[in-house]
Amino acid sequence: MIQIKKTASGFALLITLLVIGVVIAVTLAILELSLKQLQLSVNSRDSEIAFHAANAGLECAQRTRRIASTTIEAGGSLTFRCFGVTRSGVLNNLDGITMSTPPVRGDVRRYQADIQWGVGLDARCSEIDMLTIVASSGAVTATGILAQIPSYGTNSKTCAQGARCTIIAVAGYSSTCANKGQMSTLKREILLEF
Repeated sequence: MIQIKKTASGFALLITLLVIGVVIAVTLAILELSLKQLQLSVNSRDSEIAFHAANAGLECAQRTRRIASTTIEAGGSLTFRCFGVTRSGVLNNLDGITMSTPPVRGDVRRYQADIQWGVGLDARCSEIDMLTIVASSGAVTATGILAQIPSYGTNSKTCAQGARCTIIAVAGYSSTCANKGQMSTLKREILLEF
């Protein structure tokens, strides 16, 4: 009689290692997918927060423009009062903006302010940039706007005689004004002209 020797030693260990390897690979793939989904959720939440900060800043700028229209058109000091916070609007120079000539029949004013609202981890920042063109005695064209408001899209704005044209650019951040330059902070912008 012939005897057949079966040598299956180590086969169970090999199968066990393969199964463990597959289980670990699947677990790591699921973990990586979960971490990516978590990051997407955080980015989505921060994007929404930044958008709401920009929208709140826009509402603040519109309210201030409506309440202080005479002051703005005269080039006086401006105060933004929103969210229980008061900030001075800095009247900035208008390097690069020129008015139609001859003669210059209007004026341009630009106010900027950073407004932080909320407290603690819920603090957010709205950065307001408001440009107002006053056409006094005839139609006025202001050129060089992109030098001041890069998101405007065109380099000039024409206002009809007697018009008060305003461009408001607001950036909202998902963090405080002090931390708005950090890499993890999201920024959303809203532009309005009237």
